This record gives sequence, C-alpha cells and structure tokens, in this order.
Amino acid sequence: MKRNTFLLFGLGLATLLMGGCEDADYSTLSDQAFIAQTSTNGNSSEKITIGTDPVTTSVNVRLSDPTSEACSFRLEVDTTVLADYNRHNSTSYVALPEGQYSLDNSQATVEAGESLSSPIDITLNPLTEQMKNSGAKFALPLRLVSTDGKKGVLNSGSSIVVLLDQVIYTPVPILNSRNNFKFLWNTSGDNIELNAWTLEMDLNISLLGTEVGQLNNQAIFGGWANSGKDGEIYIRFGDAPIKGNILQIKTQGTQMNSKMEFKANTWYHIAYVCTGSSLSLYVNGQLDNSMTLPGKTVFLGKDNCQMGNQDYLRANVMVSEFRLWTTARSQGEVANNMYVISPQSKNLFAYFKFNEGYGNDFADATGHGNTCTAQGTTQWVQNVRIDGK
Repeated sequence: MKRNTFLLFGLGLATLLMGGCEDADYSTLSDQAFIAQTSTNGNSSEKITIGTDPVTTSVNVRLSDPTSEACSFRLEVDTTVLADYNRHNSTSYVALPEGQYSLDNSQATVEAGESLSSPIDITLNPLTEQMKNSGAKFALPLRLVSTDGKKGVLNSGSSIVVLLDQVIYTPVPILNSRNNFKFLWNTSGDNIELNAWTLEMDLNISLLGTEVGQLNNQAIFGGWANSGKDGEIYIRFGDAPIKGNILQIKTQGTQMNSKMEFKANTWYHIAYVCTGSSLSLYVNGQLDNSMTLPGKTVFLGKDNCQMGNQDYLRANVMVSEFRLWTTARSQGEVANNMYVISPQSKNLFAYFKFNEGYGNDFADATGHGNTCTAQGTTQWVQNVRIDGK
C-alpha cells in the first residue's frame, strides 16, 4: 500500500454521503475526532466536477466535544480506503496520481476550547489527455489520523473519498432518417447470443410527439435475429397507442414503455438491463420502469442491427457512448459510469464512443473488431457536453 501523508483540512463544499448501515459506528462519540463532512458515516464521498480549470474544495476535522487543549491531525492518501469504497459501491475508481492535487497547508489543529479545525483547501487539477483517454474514473482517498495522540479517531468518520466527475466535451454524430448507423458484430456465427445483456447510450433527440400516436416509431436501436433464431431488441420513441415522447422497447415477444415523458433537445443517459427473466430501464442512472420476461435467449444477427429508421425518424438524434454488454449491469454500475468507462471492462462486448469528429466510420473502443458505419453522410457537432449540465 502506498501512502502519501498530508495534514488535515477544513470546512468545505457540501458532501455527497454514500454509506451503508454496516459502516456506521454506534460507539459513544465522547472525546473523539472525525472528518466533519462524513457526519460519522462510513463509506463517505464528495463528488467534484472537474473540467478545464483547477477546482478547489475543503474539509475539516470535528471533535465530538470542545477540547481542553490543542490537538493535531493529518490526512493520509490511503488506497485501501478507495478499495473499500469500490467494493461497497460497485465502482472502479482509480487513485488520483501525484501532481494532480495539492493542499494549501500541512497541519490541522483544533484549538483549546474549540471543536472544529480551520479549513484546508484541496486543489484538483484538470485531467490530462492521457487520463481522459484511458476511460478510468479518478478519486482521492483520504484517511484521518492523530499526530499527537491526544484524541481518538472515530472509525466510521475517519475516511472520505473525493470523487472526480469528469466533464465530457466531445464531438457527436447526428442520426436521422437519411443517415442510419449499421452495426456488424465480429462473431463466427450468424448471430450473437445474449442470455443477459445491457444496452446503454447517451442521446439527445430534437423532436418528439406530445400526443398519443404523434411522431411515433422514431427508432433509436433495432436488432433482430438471423437464420430462423428468436431475437429482437427494438427501442423507439412513440407507438400508435402511446405518446411520441415515451420510450418503448420490444424484446422476448413483449414490450415495456417508459414512465418518463422525455423532452426534446435534452441529453439523457438510457440503459436497458436484462437478466434474462427481468428487464429494467434506467434513465440518468435512476430506475424508471421494470417488468418480468419469459427468460428467453436473445439472438441478434451479426449484420442485422442498426440505429435509426428511414420511414418514421423525423428528428435529428445526437448519440454518444453506445455500449452493449453480455451481462446485466447493476444500478450502481450504470449510475457511476454514464459518461465514461474503461474499454477493457469485463463483459463489454461493443463500445462505440461516437467521438471521431469526422467521417462515416465509427470505431469499437474494445478492440473486439465490431464495426459501425453510417449509411449516409454524417453531420458532426463539435465540443458537446453530453451530461446536459
């Protein structure tokens, strides 16, 4: 384990606390110290959005009672804290490298008669291009220790993970009726076989119907089996008996509609997760709807899948981060990886970032040899922030 020692810090931004009851410390707080932003919850984190400029946040040490004498503390960068966090939250954050962060001083002291230290600022530097291209998500894991032994440190409030939420600016292609995207899966047979699967993407559609049957059947993805096999995954906005702004999927001989009514010209992350016997839709990482399924294997033809359709797609659709998995992803895995993921992730069958910025051919980032080709002339929109913020 590699540790870099820092001295503790002060008041800061609001903290996103993500904890389970198994991490709570219910012992008496008398005469103990903890990181104030944890509120004594274990498995705590603070999410910081990082773009093109350095970002500063701050934290502080709190005592359960005012101290009769000054006492000192420090923070250590501790990768075991991050390993525990990843295990509890189904995440895969990587420790932020040295040189990507700094602290404004070297000591945190709670003075006599006080219960709160003065703040220490943490400056987080923009990610390098190499870090961005890696697909990794970065975090700074910190643990509190006493330097003079005058106060104990409460176990459940002794650590916090500063999560870097990368702002994604990227070129995106436009999908429409004149320019569908055709997939070719790299498989030895006529079909790929899916017993469990996850299909996700970020999208922004320019035009949606708001009445029943209005602008129906605007296809986002369609895949069907070859050679007499049974298989379909068909995702579209609108159908004859539903509004055009409702997202619908057809698979295993049944269909499910979103509860959400989507808005035009708005970015969404959508993920369909199929265990084989159940199907769930997540929108921006939150469960929207779910249903049971017959439990059939879904076959998709190696050359029979595409995005868009020619007859009904009236809108322009910006798309990014298309991924097909051969496993059912958890809600945590979906929510924590909406805008970036490692191309080497286990069970990731195909990953089209759609970020080339030019041309009509799109690369599979996994290296598995799948291809996607525009069937028309692609219009690109440059420097788009796909998280919609």
